[in-house]
Amino acid sequence: MKCEIIRDLLPSYVDGLTSRESDRAIEEHLKECRECRAYLDEMKQEVQKPEMTEANKKAIRPFKKVKRIIWKAVGLTVLICALIFGGLSYYYGKSWNVKSGDVNLSKEYVGKIVTIKFAPKDKNIRLYAETEPGDTNVITVRASRINPLNKSNHRNAYCGYTFIDEETVLTPEGKAEQISEDDVLRIEYGDKTEELSLKEMAEEACREKLASSEDVEMTYNKMENGMVSIDFQPKLMGLTLTAEKKGEYEIEIIEHYDDTGNLPDNRGVSCGYTFTDGNTILGADGEEIKLTGQEVLTVKYRDKTEEISIKKLAEENAQ
Repeated sequence: MKCEIIRDLLPSYVDGLTSRESDRAIEEHLKECRECRAYLDEMKQEVQKPEMTEANKKAIRPFKKVKRIIWKAVGLTVLICALIFGGLSYYYGKSWNVKSGDVNLSKEYVGKIVTIKFAPKDKNIRLYAETEPGDTNVITVRASRINPLNKSNHRNAYCGYTFIDEETVLTPEGKAEQISEDDVLRIEYGDKTEELSLKEMAEEACREKLASSEDVEMTYNKMENGMVSIDFQPKLMGLTLTAEKKGEYEIEIIEHYDDTGNLPDNRGVSCGYTFTDGNTILGADGEEIKLTGQEVLTVKYRDKTEEISIKKLAEENAQ
């Protein structure tokens, strides 16, 4: 330690205000430095008497005790905070293989794309679907606790497949791969393993399906020849609609997803009735049919069934 620093500390050293570590550093320097020893001797002769030094030591002793208590309290606080932070980090950072009973599994089909969703039953945990290295058909469903200080809306885990047809699936690299009856998606839980048939999912994905009412816009068009047309137009890109007649007054709205991009100009579908007056419609054979007021057109979607009064359509057409 330099002499200038030692000499700056000597007044406090003489008054007994320096710490034990500082005292040792000063005394070790004084053993080797004759000039600083002489400087100290002169300071003792000029400044204080022995009784004054002792009085000062007694006066500052309570303050030194307070200082030690404060430092101990600060150190204890820092230690407690570190333990709490470390404990919380471990608690909320730990993950485990979730049990099957704690998960709701569902499959959603959009065209030929199948999305498998794993939703936790406990609102305080989040799920992850981890793919086994080298085998995308094996996944492990894991869970971790949600940190209340960093809440996320993404609690569910997902995995999915895109099928070209009932025997072909697209790999994550975009290559077409044949599937057989033996190909399965293996789901590893903490308590068991579950298998889903890729073949069955492909067949379901490629099967014609009813459209969701949320994806369809229905409108009415009144024409001059007395005909009222009910139009169904898709709201989603890549979606085409058709209608399958199930009875005189019943239709199903079918969705079709195009994988090639060659969409028709008109992607919607229509059905209609020709009214001669407010109580009469023309049948498919051109014969007039008197309305009783009980006739309804039933439109079936995937998520609901809608009923449209034929009599009401006739009255609106007559206005």
